[in-house]
Amino acid sequence: MRCQFALPTLFAFAFFILSLAAAVLPVTDFGPSKNPQNPFIDMDNSQNNPMIQDAGGPIVSDALSVQRDVSIFSEIVRGLTNHQILDRLEDKGQNTTVLAPQNSAMKALPRKPWEDPDPRNNVEGAFLGHDGEKRAAANLERFVRAHIIPVSPFKENEKVQTLEGVTVWWTTENGITKLYPGGIEVKEVKNPVPNGQIWTLTGVVQYT
Repeated sequence: MRCQFALPTLFAFAFFILSLAAAVLPVTDFGPSKNPQNPFIDMDNSQNNPMIQDAGGPIVSDALSVQRDVSIFSEIVRGLTNHQILDRLEDKGQNTTVLAPQNSAMKALPRKPWEDPDPRNNVEGAFLGHDGEKRAAANLERFVRAHIIPVSPFKENEKVQTLEGVTVWWTTENGITKLYPGGIEVKEVKNPVPNGQIWTLTGVVQYT
């Protein structure tokens, strides 16, 4: 059944609700947080990590859904009309690294995530009606795919492609871990789960 409201209007309302929820929901994490300035210690030491060994433990989709600081991105992932990405995050047979922009980064975007990276395609009325909803949904999927890496662990200076085809890598400079291209600061690397890991970013991956 088609939605009775324009998709951008619904997302704008969702942004408001998520921003409010982010201020009041409790923080839940899987295991102790790593030091943000030294987040990659023992990153490959999965044999000594009880969560990696426990096949019945939480998975990437669980880890993403409970992080208050990336709740806006998490809700976008869960709201995708194409369920292939969420299916991947729920698949214990596929390792995934999620590069999740913090809520502050999402709110600072110069455009909404359902808009096209090319401003020429964001003319008035571009996202109204059935065709507009399809364009908005496709743009949201591209945005999310640009933040999903089909590998975990993700090692320093290893160049890998996101699901959207963006080549990314990371390195630590002066004690600060940055993701390239763009030099986006990695705020925190969450404790790994059996099928991957959540990284929180202070910015977003550009995919044009």
